[in-house]
Amino acid sequence: MSRPLPILSTPAAAPPEAAPLTRYSPIPWGLVIVLSLLFVVVWLLPPLGGLKQSDTIFPLTLHTVMESFSFVVSVLVFAVSWHAYSRERAGNLMILACGFLAVALLDFGHTLSYRGMPDFVTPSSPQKAIIFWLAARYVAALTLLTIALRPWQPLARPRDRYRLMLWALLVTAAVFVSELYLPDFWPTMFVPGVGLTGLKIAAEYGLIAILGATAVILYPKTQGKPAFDAANLFTAVLITILSELCFTLYSNVNDVFQLLGHTYKVIAYFWIYKAVFVSSVRDPYLRLSLEMAERQAAEARIQFLAYHDPLTELPNRILVRERFERAAERARVQSSRVGLVYIDLDNFKTVNDSLGHTLGDLLLQGIGQRLQSLVPAGSTVSRQGGDEFLILLEDVERPREVESLVNRIVEQMQQPFAIQDHDLSTSVSIGVSLFPDDGGDFDTLLKKADTAMYRAKGAGRNGYRFFDREMDKDVGERLRLSNDLRLALARNEFVLHYQPQIDLRTQEVIGAEALIRWQHPELGLLAPGRFIGIAEDTGLIVPIGEWVIRMACHQAAAWQRAGLPPLVVAVNLSAVQFMRGDLVGTVASALATSALPSRCLELELTESILIQDAENILGTVQRLNAIGVQMSIDDFGTGYSSLSYLKRFAVDKLKVDQSFVRDLCSDPDDAAIVRAIIQLARSLGLKTIAEGVETAEILALLQELGCDEAQGYYFAKPLPADNFSAFLSQRLS
Repeated sequence: MSRPLPILSTPAAAPPEAAPLTRYSPIPWGLVIVLSLLFVVVWLLPPLGGLKQSDTIFPLTLHTVMESFSFVVSVLVFAVSWHAYSRERAGNLMILACGFLAVALLDFGHTLSYRGMPDFVTPSSPQKAIIFWLAARYVAALTLLTIALRPWQPLARPRDRYRLMLWALLVTAAVFVSELYLPDFWPTMFVPGVGLTGLKIAAEYGLIAILGATAVILYPKTQGKPAFDAANLFTAVLITILSELCFTLYSNVNDVFQLLGHTYKVIAYFWIYKAVFVSSVRDPYLRLSLEMAERQAAEARIQFLAYHDPLTELPNRILVRERFERAAERARVQSSRVGLVYIDLDNFKTVNDSLGHTLGDLLLQGIGQRLQSLVPAGSTVSRQGGDEFLILLEDVERPREVESLVNRIVEQMQQPFAIQDHDLSTSVSIGVSLFPDDGGDFDTLLKKADTAMYRAKGAGRNGYRFFDREMDKDVGERLRLSNDLRLALARNEFVLHYQPQIDLRTQEVIGAEALIRWQHPELGLLAPGRFIGIAEDTGLIVPIGEWVIRMACHQAAAWQRAGLPPLVVAVNLSAVQFMRGDLVGTVASALATSALPSRCLELELTESILIQDAENILGTVQRLNAIGVQMSIDDFGTGYSSLSYLKRFAVDKLKVDQSFVRDLCSDPDDAAIVRAIIQLARSLGLKTIAEGVETAEILALLQELGCDEAQGYYFAKPLPADNFSAFLSQRLS
């Protein structure tokens, strides 16, 4: 057996998908380490001692440039956060915005108060500059601590952002007024010729403590999938701590620690702005981009599904129709053909019913993929729905090309599919129509390919047929018979013929098989092969079958009342009767109204009936056995021939199909099969009856093999009820 082919997970085609939102950047530990090492080097290395006392290394111009940068960045932090505000954004951004509005104004006061700058209301001095500096630093530190402590969620009320801005302006105004007009309110932070006071240094360490606590709170929020850009804020806090450490060490406002501290401050402000930009501008933009991409993907998906099957993602009928129109135009110009190959899976319902729809869907996907691998380039494989597929073949030069392809498809579709823990095998029935030979438009060709496919299915499945004109006649007749069949019961057009069944040991007539005929008002007497299939497809077999059982029982009872020996009348059953009708009720009613003993009714089941929904069928058969009717297996040997169902269903008789009986004397294989069936039945305590006995030689061989009963033209053709009575009377005389 060939190895099963696995189902591929890659779809036939897929619409574009939106990109996910970019994750926040990690903490730049390398930068923090480099800046920390630089601070340690400047602080501890003796060769740099001269820089620590220099009053020229950080001139006024450079200080003004750096502070101007800090002022601009602080204003940008406020402006970006304020104008990007929405009710869905976290209120922490508004706290940061308003806090840095105050920082910007205080830094501006610090810049104007620096030694060497023109007087700003009062003379510039280190004391004045330090007050503005510390006020700005504490506002910044407390702002960062607040947003680290507060959950990252929107403000309770949108107007709260105006209250935050008012508080920021009030704090700023209080510092400006007190320092410019009440300078003695502030303690001394710097003594000329001496340097920083202990209070100033303590204030700096207070800042470091606040910033350290902020870093400790922020760090856990940088892990996993943070709700905000905690990494950039954490980085800014660490660099600000280095900056404040520098401001605890300077001896004059122009030395290296002032330069290094202001440099770290500029870097820290950049990282704060980066965090604000990410949260207020980049993330909303990315979210908008994501929403737009998702909408575009949804629109693309809708467009895709308008022309493709959702399950297999193969083109649907709309798309294949459009491609056919283009292919047909080219074929007209090039004098070539276009082929439509209609494919239907055989017995796909069994997979769904036994293994579930999930495996059935996977099988359909696998079949679509395998078909795509088999067809030539430029062809289109389409799913029409259910278990039906359609292949559009373009630029066909000769029908032989199509025949070669469908042969390959029939062969390859029998190779097993490996789906989860199952190896599933299937077969296909295929119908083919060609443009322009069989029609000039898509609908006509599709209909004819469908007709050819049903002809292939009717011929035994697992094969193909090309459309021919005779099929059109058959379709027309089938439609006519289907319409007429609906009126046949009401018009009393059905009749039963009876074929005698003979006991091969005594040569007595022991039963009769009831066979339906249709006395069509225009077409004459029709054999069941002409209309039973139509009756099963339309469901009319249920009322027709009920009529047959009822009439057969009444006729058998009538013969007994007429003084003829009791006979067993055999009635064929359809699988549809088991599925849709009340078979047990029909049989019980027919026996009761006809007063026929139940042992005189035999119901013939085909092997295919017994494997469909076996548990329900078994229940029905058991209830029929309880009534007392006999059960036989019709056409035994042509189906599954399983010993398990013979044991479970407790049948009484096996009927040897006439296909084995007809050539019994000339075909050793048929003889071996018949011998095996008879021996099997005998070992199970069952009787055997052979149908299709037409010669004395066949009869003799059946007797030699031990067959119990027989029927066939050698004894009599199926006869109308009156003729059967005459035949039986003649046999008895």
